[in-house]
Amino acid sequence: MKKTIRVHTDDPKNAVIELHLQGKVQLFATIEPKRVNLSGMLGETISQTVTIIPETEIPFKILQVNAMKGLDFTHNLKETEIKEKKAYELTVVNKKETEGRYYDKLIILTDRSDHQPIIIIVSGEVRKPGTENAKPESPVPAEPEVPSAPATAPK
Repeated sequence: MKKTIRVHTDDPKNAVIELHLQGKVQLFATIEPKRVNLSGMLGETISQTVTIIPETEIPFKILQVNAMKGLDFTHNLKETEIKEKKAYELTVVNKKETEGRYYDKLIILTDRSDHQPIIIIVSGEVRKPGTENAKPESPVPAEPEVPSAPATAPK
């Protein structure tokens, strides 16, 4: 990554100084999928599993997973291995028992104090059976009235 920063000073000889910064950005983790979408019918098991693979030289440990609200789903973290690398599987399961939508965030804390928590968005939609393709009815707009043209052109 390359960035240029302009510093404005009160020195008339050096009113503007440009600083050029360059560095390599190390990927902290591979997260797949990046968002959780729990969508389905009432009475069905609705779940999704997120894979988290540490990409740091020394793999981080996940210390805690907390939901911001945590009202509509449960989550379970399991340590695993993928391609001989330490990884985690985070399974999120809907627990909403009424029709509706919800939105929440999972906050994942690691043992790395030099990195912010990992945030995973969770959205859900639970529908009544038989409404798979139903969309809210929208009124059909009335045809606009077009004024009729005069029978003869004015003289």
